[in-house]
Amino acid sequence: MKPFLTVMIFFLTVSVSAQERMSLRTIPFTPQSNEKVYVAAVRDKRKVKSLGILEKINGEKTELFLKDGAETAIERFYGESLKKDSHKELVYIELKALNVQESKRRMNNGIVKVARVHVEMSFFQMEAGMLKELYTIKHNEDEVFDLYERAELHATHEKRIRAALEYCLHYFLKNYEEAKSGVSADFIPLRENEKIENTLGPWFNLVTAKGMGSRYFQGYGISYTGFVDSKKGWIRPYETSFEVTWAREDVAEENGYEEVNSFVFRPELYFFYKRLFKGTYASISTNVPVGFELLEELSGYTSFNFVIGIGAGQGLRFIPWQKKGLVFGVDFFQQFETSEVYRFDLGVEVVLGINF
Repeated sequence: MKPFLTVMIFFLTVSVSAQERMSLRTIPFTPQSNEKVYVAAVRDKRKVKSLGILEKINGEKTELFLKDGAETAIERFYGESLKKDSHKELVYIELKALNVQESKRRMNNGIVKVARVHVEMSFFQMEAGMLKELYTIKHNEDEVFDLYERAELHATHEKRIRAALEYCLHYFLKNYEEAKSGVSADFIPLRENEKIENTLGPWFNLVTAKGMGSRYFQGYGISYTGFVDSKKGWIRPYETSFEVTWAREDVAEENGYEEVNSFVFRPELYFFYKRLFKGTYASISTNVPVGFELLEELSGYTSFNFVIGIGAGQGLRFIPWQKKGLVFGVDFFQQFETSEVYRFDLGVEVVLGINF
């Protein structure tokens, strides 16, 4: 039994503690203003000292750290551009956030991968033997990649960290004189970009099946939906679906047919989610159904009819398990279509699927 436990503990330890240490290159940059200061020390105030847990090119998950620690790496990086000098004033930095993120996102040209470095830091100077905060800044350094550019995305995290650190220092130096003049017991530190989003938000992949019913037909469909979750504003998902429907028997007979079967591809035109609260979303959409009808007349003759139209939908989606699990919901739809048995229809869809 002991060898088995030893093996299990080994594999669990490996899966949890896989780490990668990134060297932050000390490439000098030219400050855009005020070079009368230099960074005396950096203090890492983050509760979690890693840059995040990322998926490598081979699919392995690894926890990313700065080599030699964030304090030493950032001090060294800034020291290449703000040289130590006895005539310069000392500045102290508290690092409140520094992390690397990756997520999918929908843009005009489809689904892309976004890499982000998020940083938050505060700048201090010594006054009467105490550190006084001058300036606090938050910044996101984002870059967009094609879904298949995984190697390039992973290899350029270090470049974005340097760019984010440069940005923060540039803006501190730009506002240094104003911040310094207000150093007093009741001074409120200057703040930059206080309201930016700290995280990219998780990407949801939904594969759902739906049962459909209306005045004229019934059927089923399958859909894929991808979107980035967001607590604020409207979410713009990517969705496409394929549907198979058949006219109700009385509807087909009234129009002189034995059977009317429809096969429709329904790419969304405009589609929006609104997060009501965690795991619950309202949806509104318009779409363009394109496909064909297979019509069997009472005489036995078979024909085809090209179908195109415009549709709209309103509904609810419930995703109780945010990472993986069941998805369910309901939609109400309206549509105009070039069907042989109707021009306008409305109905309801019941949705069930998975989130992965």
